[in-house]
Amino acid sequence: MLVWSGWGILVPVFILIAFLVSTPVAGLVTSDTDLMMAISTIITGLLAGLATFLAARKLEEGQGRAFIDEATQQRIVVRRSAGSLFFVPTRYWAYIVPVVAVIVAVFSLTTPSTPAAADVGEAGPAVASQPG
Repeated sequence: MLVWSGWGILVPVFILIAFLVSTPVAGLVTSDTDLMMAISTIITGLLAGLATFLAARKLEEGQGRAFIDEATQQRIVVRRSAGSLFFVPTRYWAYIVPVVAVIVAVFSLTTPSTPAAADVGEAGPAVASQPG
C-alpha cells in the first residue's frame, strides 16, 4: 500500500531526524525520564514541523501554469504540489506534527510511568536487607 506521494515521504524522515537530535538535548536539560521524554517529544514536533513547513514551501513555490477553460473562459492556475502522506498534503503536516507532539507530551506527563515497577524497586532492597 502506497501511503505517500511526491515528497510526502520527507515527513517521517524529518520526524526521525528531529527525534535523533532532540533526545540528547532533552537529556542535557533534565535527568527525570518522564520529563526528558516529554521535552524530547515537544522538540521533535517543533523541529519536524518547521522542517516540513520549509520543505513544502520550497517545493510548492513558483509561478505555476495557467490554463484557460474553453467552456467558461476562466483562467486556472495549477501549481506544483509537495505531495502527501496518508492522503494529507505535506504542507498540513507542518501543523499536525507539532500539535500531536504536544498532546503526546501532555499525556506522558499526566499519566504515571508504571507505578507497580516503582513499588517493587522500593520494596526490593528493604525485603532483601531483613534477616529471614
